[in-house]
Amino acid sequence: MKDAILQLAEQQLMVGGFDKLNFATLAKELGTTRANIHYHFKNKESLAIEVTRLYGARYCDEFKALREVFRGNFVGFFETVNNYFWPQPEDSCDQETNACTTLASDPELPESIVKLTRESYRNIEQILADVIQDGIDNKEVRSDIDAKKEATRCHVIMMGIGACGQHLSSTKEAKEQLGGILVDWANSLK
Repeated sequence: MKDAILQLAEQQLMVGGFDKLNFATLAKELGTTRANIHYHFKNKESLAIEVTRLYGARYCDEFKALREVFRGNFVGFFETVNNYFWPQPEDSCDQETNACTTLASDPELPESIVKLTRESYRNIEQILADVIQDGIDNKEVRSDIDAKKEATRCHVIMMGIGACGQHLSSTKEAKEQLGGILVDWANSLK
Protein backbone atom coordinates (compact mmCIF):
# COMPACT_ATOMS: atom_id res chain seq x y z
CA MET A 1 0.00 0.00 0.00
CA LYS A 2 2.83 2.41 0.87
CA ASP A 3 4.29 2.18 -2.66
CA ALA A 4 0.88 2.86 -4.23
CA ILE A 5 0.43 5.89 -1.96
CA LEU A 6 3.86 7.23 -2.94
CA GLN A 7 3.22 6.72 -6.65
CA LEU A 8 -0.15 8.47 -6.60
CA ALA A 9 1.18 11.23 -4.33
CA GLU A 10 4.01 11.87 -6.80
CA GLN A 11 1.46 12.31 -9.57
CA GLN A 12 -0.54 14.76 -7.46
CA LEU A 13 2.58 16.75 -6.60
CA MET A 14 3.75 16.92 -10.20
CA VAL A 15 0.42 18.03 -11.59
CA GLY A 16 -0.85 20.31 -8.85
CA GLY A 17 2.03 21.05 -6.51
CA PHE A 18 2.11 20.70 -2.75
CA ASP A 19 -1.20 22.51 -2.32
CA LYS A 20 -3.06 19.81 -4.30
CA LEU A 21 -1.61 16.87 -2.37
CA ASN A 22 -4.64 15.56 -0.49
CA PHE A 23 -5.05 12.50 1.75
CA ALA A 24 -8.81 12.27 1.08
CA THR A 25 -8.27 12.19 -2.68
CA LEU A 26 -5.45 9.67 -2.33
CA ALA A 27 -7.63 7.43 -0.14
CA LYS A 28 -10.54 7.61 -2.58
CA GLU A 29 -8.38 6.85 -5.63
CA LEU A 30 -6.67 3.96 -3.83
CA GLY A 31 -9.92 2.56 -2.44
CA THR A 32 -8.77 2.86 1.16
CA THR A 33 -9.27 5.18 4.11
CA ARG A 34 -7.47 8.35 5.16
CA ALA A 35 -6.54 6.53 8.37
CA ASN A 36 -4.66 3.98 6.27
CA ILE A 37 -2.75 6.79 4.55
CA HIS A 38 -1.99 8.32 7.96
CA TYR A 39 -0.75 4.94 9.16
CA HIS A 40 2.06 5.23 6.62
CA PHE A 41 2.57 9.02 6.69
CA LYS A 42 2.05 11.35 9.64
CA ASN A 43 0.90 14.27 7.50
CA LYS A 44 1.01 15.81 4.05
CA GLU A 45 4.49 17.22 4.58
CA SER A 46 5.96 13.86 5.61
CA LEU A 47 4.42 12.25 2.52
CA ALA A 48 5.73 15.01 0.25
CA ILE A 49 9.19 14.72 1.81
CA GLU A 50 9.32 10.98 1.08
CA VAL A 51 8.07 11.48 -2.49
CA THR A 52 10.65 14.22 -3.09
CA ARG A 53 13.46 12.18 -1.56
CA LEU A 54 12.62 9.14 -3.67
CA TYR A 55 12.17 11.21 -6.83
CA GLY A 56 15.56 12.89 -6.42
CA ALA A 57 17.29 9.62 -5.53
CA ARG A 58 15.78 7.89 -8.56
CA TYR A 59 17.19 10.45 -10.98
CA CYS A 60 20.56 10.65 -9.25
CA ASP A 61 20.85 6.86 -9.36
CA GLU A 62 19.89 6.83 -13.05
CA PHE A 63 22.45 9.51 -13.89
CA LYS A 64 25.16 7.70 -11.91
CA ALA A 65 24.38 4.46 -13.74
CA LEU A 66 24.46 6.26 -17.09
CA ARG A 67 27.83 7.75 -16.18
CA GLU A 68 29.23 4.25 -15.74
CA VAL A 69 27.62 2.91 -18.92
CA PHE A 70 28.83 5.82 -21.04
CA ARG A 71 32.28 6.31 -19.54
CA GLY A 72 34.39 6.88 -22.64
CA ASN A 73 31.36 8.03 -24.66
CA PHE A 74 30.77 11.59 -23.50
CA VAL A 75 28.30 12.56 -26.22
CA GLY A 76 26.46 9.24 -25.86
CA PHE A 77 25.69 10.11 -22.24
CA PHE A 78 24.02 13.36 -23.29
CA GLU A 79 22.21 11.73 -26.20
CA THR A 80 20.63 9.40 -23.66
CA VAL A 81 19.83 12.21 -21.22
CA ASN A 82 18.31 14.17 -24.13
CA ASN A 83 15.85 11.29 -24.61
CA TYR A 84 14.62 11.71 -21.01
CA PHE A 85 12.81 14.83 -22.15
CA TRP A 86 10.75 13.00 -24.76
CA PRO A 87 8.90 10.18 -23.02
CA GLN A 88 6.86 7.87 -25.15
CA PRO A 89 3.12 8.25 -24.50
CA GLU A 90 2.83 4.70 -23.20
CA ASP A 91 5.81 5.15 -20.85
CA SER A 92 5.08 8.39 -19.07
CA CYS A 93 3.05 11.56 -18.96
CA ASP A 94 4.14 15.04 -20.08
CA GLN A 95 4.18 16.28 -16.47
CA GLU A 96 7.13 14.01 -15.64
CA THR A 97 9.36 16.03 -17.96
CA ASN A 98 9.60 18.97 -15.61
CA ALA A 99 8.56 17.61 -12.25
CA CYS A 100 11.43 19.08 -10.22
CA THR A 101 10.74 22.55 -11.56
CA THR A 102 7.09 22.18 -10.61
CA LEU A 103 8.00 21.19 -7.07
CA ALA A 104 10.74 23.72 -6.52
CA SER A 105 8.66 26.64 -7.79
CA ASP A 106 5.62 25.93 -5.61
CA PRO A 107 5.30 28.97 -3.27
CA GLU A 108 3.53 26.86 -0.61
CA LEU A 109 6.30 24.30 -0.43
CA PRO A 110 7.58 23.69 3.13
CA GLU A 111 11.24 24.54 3.70
CA SER A 112 12.09 20.87 4.34
CA ILE A 113 11.03 20.00 0.79
CA VAL A 114 12.71 23.06 -0.74
CA LYS A 115 15.91 21.84 0.94
CA LEU A 116 15.50 18.38 -0.63
CA THR A 117 14.88 19.80 -4.12
CA ARG A 118 17.99 21.96 -3.80
CA GLU A 119 20.01 18.96 -2.65
CA SER A 120 18.80 16.92 -5.64
CA TYR A 121 19.68 19.79 -7.96
CA ARG A 122 23.21 19.97 -6.53
CA ASN A 123 23.62 16.18 -6.72
CA ILE A 124 22.62 16.07 -10.39
CA GLU A 125 24.93 18.99 -11.14
CA GLN A 126 27.82 17.19 -9.43
CA ILE A 127 27.17 14.07 -11.49
CA LEU A 128 27.20 16.24 -14.63
CA ALA A 129 30.52 17.78 -13.52
CA ASP A 130 31.91 14.28 -12.99
CA VAL A 131 30.77 13.22 -16.48
CA ILE A 132 32.40 16.30 -17.99
CA GLN A 133 35.59 15.66 -16.03
CA ASP A 134 35.54 12.06 -17.29
CA GLY A 135 35.32 13.47 -20.82
CA ILE A 136 38.28 15.76 -20.16
CA ASP A 137 40.30 12.91 -18.64
CA ASN A 138 39.46 10.66 -21.61
CA LYS A 139 40.38 13.45 -24.06
CA GLU A 140 36.83 13.53 -25.45
CA VAL A 141 36.44 17.09 -24.15
CA ARG A 142 38.88 19.98 -24.56
CA SER A 143 41.31 20.36 -21.68
CA ASP A 144 40.53 24.08 -21.29
CA ILE A 145 36.95 23.31 -20.18
CA ASP A 146 35.98 24.08 -16.57
CA ALA A 147 33.92 20.99 -15.63
CA LYS A 148 32.04 22.70 -12.79
CA LYS A 149 31.09 25.75 -14.88
CA GLU A 150 29.98 23.59 -17.80
CA ALA A 151 27.96 21.37 -15.45
CA THR A 152 26.05 24.45 -14.34
CA ARG A 153 25.57 25.52 -17.95
CA CYS A 154 24.40 22.01 -18.87
CA HIS A 155 21.95 21.90 -15.99
CA VAL A 156 20.52 25.28 -16.98
CA ILE A 157 20.07 23.98 -20.53
CA MET A 158 18.31 20.89 -19.21
CA MET A 159 16.00 22.91 -16.97
CA GLY A 160 15.30 25.28 -19.85
CA ILE A 161 14.39 22.45 -22.18
CA GLY A 162 11.99 21.09 -19.59
CA ALA A 163 10.41 24.48 -18.88
CA CYS A 164 10.12 25.45 -22.54
CA GLY A 165 8.71 22.04 -23.42
CA GLN A 166 5.78 22.66 -21.07
CA HIS A 167 4.73 25.69 -23.10
CA LEU A 168 4.45 23.88 -26.40
CA SER A 169 1.31 22.10 -27.49
CA SER A 170 2.67 18.55 -27.40
CA THR A 171 5.69 16.44 -26.58
CA LYS A 172 6.13 15.90 -30.33
CA GLU A 173 6.30 19.65 -30.98
CA ALA A 174 8.67 20.14 -28.05
CA LYS A 175 10.96 17.39 -29.35
CA GLU A 176 10.97 18.92 -32.83
CA GLN A 177 11.89 22.37 -31.51
CA LEU A 178 14.11 21.51 -28.54
CA GLY A 179 15.47 18.05 -29.26
CA GLY A 180 19.20 17.97 -29.80
CA ILE A 181 20.05 21.21 -27.97
CA LEU A 182 21.72 19.25 -25.17
CA VAL A 183 23.68 17.13 -27.64
CA ASP A 184 24.76 20.27 -29.54
CA TRP A 185 26.08 21.67 -26.25
CA ALA A 186 27.98 18.41 -25.57
CA ASN A 187 29.52 18.46 -29.04
CA SER A 188 30.61 22.08 -28.53
CA LEU A 189 32.99 20.93 -25.80
CA LYS A 190 35.04 18.70 -28.10
